[in-house]
Amino acid sequence: MKRSFTLAAALLSLSATTAFALTEAGKRIRADIDALSSDELNGRRAGTADADRAAAYVESAFRRIGLLPAGVRGTYRQSFDFVDAVDLGPKNALATSGSAPIGRTWSVGTDYRPLAFSAAGTIEGDVVFAGYGIVAKELSYDDYQGIDVNGKIVLVLRYGPEGADPKSRFWPYVALRQKAAAARERGAKALLVATGPNTRDVSDDLVALRTDASFSDAGLVALSLKRPVAESLFGGSGTTLADAQKAVDEKGRPAPLALPKARVSAVADVTPRRSKTSNVLGLLPGADPSRNTEFVVVGAHYDHLGLGGAGSLEEKPEGKIHHGADDNASGVAGVLELARSLVPMRGVLKRSILFVAFGAEEEGTLGSLHFTKSPTVPLESVVAMVNLDMVGRLRDDRLDVHGVGTSPAWKPLLAKANEGPGLKLALHEGGFGPSDHATFFAARRPVLFLFTGNHADYHRATDTVEKINVDGLEKVLRFLAPVVTGVANGDERPAFAGPAAEKR
Repeated sequence: MKRSFTLAAALLSLSATTAFALTEAGKRIRADIDALSSDELNGRRAGTADADRAAAYVESAFRRIGLLPAGVRGTYRQSFDFVDAVDLGPKNALATSGSAPIGRTWSVGTDYRPLAFSAAGTIEGDVVFAGYGIVAKELSYDDYQGIDVNGKIVLVLRYGPEGADPKSRFWPYVALRQKAAAARERGAKALLVATGPNTRDVSDDLVALRTDASFSDAGLVALSLKRPVAESLFGGSGTTLADAQKAVDEKGRPAPLALPKARVSAVADVTPRRSKTSNVLGLLPGADPSRNTEFVVVGAHYDHLGLGGAGSLEEKPEGKIHHGADDNASGVAGVLELARSLVPMRGVLKRSILFVAFGAEEEGTLGSLHFTKSPTVPLESVVAMVNLDMVGRLRDDRLDVHGVGTSPAWKPLLAKANEGPGLKLALHEGGFGPSDHATFFAARRPVLFLFTGNHADYHRATDTVEKINVDGLEKVLRFLAPVVTGVANGDERPAFAGPAAEKR
């Protein structure tokens, strides 16, 4: 049966399918999730008409709730362009030489592939191995220390010295675009990326072409290599790719290496396809003239994975609607219901609250990144950001709260807010993570990220509305409301605690 997009039909469906009584707030939450995860919106992938209709739904809700437009030029929208996909042209080519005087050519799509953020162009030059290509000042770690890569082609490994572990202290620095930026800033003309033979539980696959959607390319040619291509560059160096990786991993410190007989020539023939999407912003003004120019941002992304493709964990995802009821219609519904509960308090809230539904989070937190780069309110006036992403599957009353180390104000405020709901809070210090709060933390804003945990339906077509724990989401909001109002009415702004919070 096709899910309806309209609010009235969503409520009608609710009465027919829900076996227990919901509160009025619960009915609104359920209706919002049902509408946003409906078949009619086809998974609301950023850059599609379906995502635009989801944004229109949120905009209409903001208007009905009584929030003021806080986008661009008096609207609720903040539009932005991004690179949605990359097409490979016929001129792609790669040739390498190690100890052999005659170079070897490789096949695109089989042996190598341009990364989605690669610049187009032709390059040729000598090769330098720069470990994992990580520069992390906070960890006193620099894979480029002691080696000159200016005008060279840099070969780096995927992930970090502690492997592909998201709990690793290096995890905030393993993004390939970050590695490309580090190479470019040091004068490299190209970046080659390979999976190290010693990295456990990771297959030797080429990086998928559509793994990075952003505003522009990385400013240099960037290629993903299969391991044999990378190993060929070590011929005549007196060592191997495996030994070079081992030298970094065992000592936990950089071990860059010039490869004197290695040379690469390549053509990256890539054409980006650009799309447009938008953030949706609504403002609840504070009542205190001395503080209402300061803002608490409460956000959630409204986009999802559309009809499968990149990002899906389905075995055969193409053509399947990825409803994204938990990820992240639940977060948007939470933002909307929180706004409904706070609008009647507009006369007693001192600071303003900016509610934002971010676009293109699934493409790499692009909506929040665009906001922090081109904010619709002065960024220095944002006192904190609270992010809701996947808050619809509360189990055993356990709620993960990330970012508690980004301000000393958080822990006492969270403890006070939880006196009523009595949730089992799992507190996490760090402010980085794969959602929209991370861009605000990178911009040196205190952040919180609420999350009810992963599940088997994550990034699958089975993430549907009937699996949402509406009562649980209401409980999360009863916990969140005093947190947000506590920041809005606090005598002092929450102090920012920087990168030290990221060290484990």
